[in-house]
Amino acid sequence: MNAFPHLQAACLALVASLHCAAQVHAQQDVLTGQYLFNMTLVNPAAAGSAGHWQTIAMRRIQWAAFEGAPNTSILSGHGLVNDPSLGLGASVAVDAIGINSTFEFASKGAYHMSVGSDTQLSFGLRGGLMQHRSQLALTDVIDPADPLYQGTQLSAWIPRFGCGLMVRHPTWDAGISAPTLFVVDNALHGTITSFYRNHMYAHAGYHASLTPWLTLHPSVLFRSTPDVPSILDVNLLAEFTGVASLGLGWRVANSLTAITQFQITEELRIGYAAEFAATDIQRVAGGTHELVLLWDFGKTRASNPSNFGAIRAGVSGIQRH
Repeated sequence: MNAFPHLQAACLALVASLHCAAQVHAQQDVLTGQYLFNMTLVNPAAAGSAGHWQTIAMRRIQWAAFEGAPNTSILSGHGLVNDPSLGLGASVAVDAIGINSTFEFASKGAYHMSVGSDTQLSFGLRGGLMQHRSQLALTDVIDPADPLYQGTQLSAWIPRFGCGLMVRHPTWDAGISAPTLFVVDNALHGTITSFYRNHMYAHAGYHASLTPWLTLHPSVLFRSTPDVPSILDVNLLAEFTGVASLGLGWRVANSLTAITQFQITEELRIGYAAEFAATDIQRVAGGTHELVLLWDFGKTRASNPSNFGAIRAGVSGIQRH
């Protein structure tokens, strides 16, 4: 089957939808240092890409030396259902910074189709409901008559929807996505204007097997958000099969991230990432720390420690059906 017509039509459709949503307003979503091991946080089309069920628990503390600094907790899972072409996933995320906090439940679904002997095209959808809360009673108000600060708490439930596209091959993968393509934040309009913004991502990775036990995974990720500086990540991950993964990530002109992950058992992995700002804030804010636990369920064979290894296994598994 010629993959090009499918890829061309899918890319044009998604790019058009991203362009139409470019003016949607939103606060920036957290971008963790360990998204490499859980691409569903960036692209819903990755749901089921491991070829088996995965559960990921993550805790992130940013700028640890600051009181009221950003902190995030995420519990997510995804896998294939009985139909090997259908992937499902869900996540629960709690994010807090200062007086503001959010709680969100999101579901994800992906359809995987073969477009060649070893290439897979995946479409993904994401839908979620977020609660935003601001503890206004904890603020020192300069103008008590300011209508924004009337009352002790600002709270709103906000639906958010998104989509994504991925192309996967045993030696490379690429995708584009908008996890918050459409957001209904009328409850906050007029109180916190232009609060939630649409995020658009593009990502790509390559998988170079140097020896039977060592594979290198260079990758890049680009994020564009209206009225906010764009983000470019350049990453290099070394995967020691069945043992560990070690890597570095450079968020251009922003931060450097050291990434580690270790295979404890065939089903359990633990990861840690330390992020250091490349700006003056590092001197007073301290570092950013992430701890991740990953469980793999229903594997039919030993999987590689990284999500890239899981992608390769997933492509091969779907091709066999």
